[in-house]
Amino acid sequence: MGTVATGSTPSPRAEPVHFTEAIEFLRNKTRLPTRAWTDMWEDMHSRAFVVAGAMKDALVKDFHEAVTKAIAEGRTLADFRKDFDRIVAAHGWSYNGSRGWRSRTIYETNLSTAFSAGRWAQIQRLKHVRPYIRYITMADERVRFSHRKLHDIVLPVDHPFWLTYFPPNDWGCRCFVQSLSEDDLKRLGLKVTPDDKLPKGTQKSKINTPEGPVEIETPAGIAPGFAYNPGAGAFGRGPNALAIARHGDDFRPLEGKSSMRDSVAPLAPQGTATQPAPRPPLNRDGTPYEEALKRAFRNALGGDEAIFTDPLGNRVNVTQAVTDHLLEKAKGNPGEVNRAAYWPFIRELVEAPQEIWVGFSRHEESGRVYLRRRYVKLLQLSGNRVVALVADEEAGQWQALTMFTGRPGSALDNLRSGVLAYRSS
Repeated sequence: MGTVATGSTPSPRAEPVHFTEAIEFLRNKTRLPTRAWTDMWEDMHSRAFVVAGAMKDALVKDFHEAVTKAIAEGRTLADFRKDFDRIVAAHGWSYNGSRGWRSRTIYETNLSTAFSAGRWAQIQRLKHVRPYIRYITMADERVRFSHRKLHDIVLPVDHPFWLTYFPPNDWGCRCFVQSLSEDDLKRLGLKVTPDDKLPKGTQKSKINTPEGPVEIETPAGIAPGFAYNPGAGAFGRGPNALAIARHGDDFRPLEGKSSMRDSVAPLAPQGTATQPAPRPPLNRDGTPYEEALKRAFRNALGGDEAIFTDPLGNRVNVTQAVTDHLLEKAKGNPGEVNRAAYWPFIRELVEAPQEIWVGFSRHEESGRVYLRRRYVKLLQLSGNRVVALVADEEAGQWQALTMFTGRPGSALDNLRSGVLAYRSS
């Protein structure tokens, strides 16, 4: 590992990041209300925009737009503070900490992670000609000792080290990376860092959550909440990352460090509905079974597809892919087709749910983080059962929809996972 640059040696500079990648990262985030910064954890931040303690949708929206504008237009912290003051006054928001500290935290954290993600997107695109990444500090007295030890680490782009140590690695971290070619290594007198010279071990820290103090273990030198790569979560890693994530099944759920489910009051039945009558065989008139199922879907929605808007303004496109999904599931369990009896509830579950939960999962091979929205509504059916819609979404398109029922004490608790994005009054 090389030494940290001193005042007599010019510090290396980060290569410029095109604003398009950083802006795309920020604009594509889903806005979510949160109680505390621990509601969202590590990779989840790659796909969600949050401001800790901002629980109103309109408040989160205004901050999202202000931060995006700051990055897109190259606005300074002083410029952003004018927007911060305007937003706080308009919403009457009571926040923790001083104005200076809170505004700086919102501005700098979003700025650094957006630039980090944009940098990663560039590195992935150019790794065939620049296959190495170099970790660089700002080389001044403000650099943390643990980060000084990372200076001049050089590793291949796809080395797992970069999935946790890609900066920023702490609040206010100013470290950055540089992509290098073979010729660059020779010119700078650098060599690939052996694995036995990389940081080892972990560190433990206590953080506060709404449920009380929690002990967090992170890789050595990384603060709680920063042991992830913003760009890998947003754009994926490795060749054909997007294609792998769309067609593979190896997803792992991601959760925050504080549980929102336990703090949300139980749901009471909202409205009444007649239990759908048992259906006779859908194809008793001789129609091929697949076509009979598609016909039942058209009858329920009034066409082959429909677009509904939920209370948060999200447009949900429901298509005949629902029947394809159901037929696929029915191959292993013919009873699955009985769920078609609940298709008439799709509209009211989307347009008038009692709760909307947003959950996150990461595809293990690609590293890309995905979101799914979960709509929950209790209807007064026989046995007080829950009728629920689960949907998977990517880039505004809903990939799969499933209707199912269960009792409030069991099925409902399992449905309420992730971040509570909406609850009806």
